Amino acid sequence: MSLKITLIGHATLLIEWNGLHILTDPNFSSRVLFFKRLEALRYDPAHLPKIDALLLSHAHYDHLDLFSYKYLPSDVPVFIPEGMSKAITHFVKNPVVELATWGRHTILDKLEICAVPAQHPGGRLFCRWRYPRCHGYVLTLDNESLYFAGDTAYRNDFTDLKNLFPIKTALLPAAQVYGSFYSRKRHMNIDDMIQCWSDLGSPDLIPYHWGSFFKIFNDPEKTEKVLRKKAAGDPLLAEKLHLLQNGESWIRHQIPNAV
Repeated sequence: MSLKITLIGHATLLIEWNGLHILTDPNFSSRVLFFKRLEALRYDPAHLPKIDALLLSHAHYDHLDLFSYKYLPSDVPVFIPEGMSKAITHFVKNPVVELATWGRHTILDKLEICAVPAQHPGGRLFCRWRYPRCHGYVLTLDNESLYFAGDTAYRNDFTDLKNLFPIKTALLPAAQVYGSFYSRKRHMNIDDMIQCWSDLGSPDLIPYHWGSFFKIFNDPEKTEKVLRKKAAGDPLLAEKLHLLQNGESWIRHQIPNAV
């Protein structure tokens, strides 16, 4: 099956998979609240292909950027954590599909979307009790799965995902280079991300959530330096790590469908 992943920036990734197009946490704006984008957007959202599904992990402003929905037709279904519809439906006309944790939904009779747990405080601005749920998503097409982690700290149950789904590709957040004890309760640092990748069975790995905003946590140069150093000491990680700059794409060589 053909697969192309484009890192647009932060947690916005375009997944092009066997003719389907899935977009995650769209944010095309030049700032998040008072935080400016570290560099100009390298991908023009006006050139997005027809999107079949949009995955929204949670309500934080860097992931739910309502200004970015102007680039999306109103018929694109938006998948969100349960209880979050009012954060969307007051502002956009898109159909919204709320999923409980472990809830599943199939689109176009072939792509299954499963909402999976994420360890991250939700909320909107200073109201953590509003829209508190966070999700990652596992996409399954034919006999292959792709995992988009959303925003999450390291969890001890990532191995459960490996046992439940045939994950071949993992999109994981490198939200901080090192991180304090407190911050690691809400975000993975690079070591946590690599451990998560290992727990998932060492699939193809694309890190995101670095190099767009919040330089104090994920300085682009430091993040890239540490990731490349880790890969240099681990041949399997070096093979599986696809470290994309904003606007770059990774294309997997087409593999035949399982018989």
